[in-house]
Amino acid sequence: MTNTTAVQKSCEPDYDSEATKLETDKNLERKVINALQANVFINCEKIRVRVAGRLVFLEGTVNLLKERISAQKCIRDIFGIRAVINYLTYHNEYTQ
Repeated sequence: MTNTTAVQKSCEPDYDSEATKLETDKNLERKVINALQANVFINCEKIRVRVAGRLVFLEGTVNLLKERISAQKCIRDIFGIRAVINYLTYHNEYTQ
């Protein structure tokens, strides 16, 4: 008695292809920008968003520490983001 099992090829798309990674990053970047623009507590005029390998980089300047924290919190739950690297700077009124 021999048991034969058929190996069925998966119909799932190839998520490791370079084109898929670029498309995913582009979609994530658009979602992040939309979320930042929708948040009324964040002045996103001076915020740059960069996505590489599902890592989101926030760069630029904001007015307050609260704004920096709000920017990170409002995007951290977007599906597909691996991590948020927050390089946003703010003016500290106690330093000269």
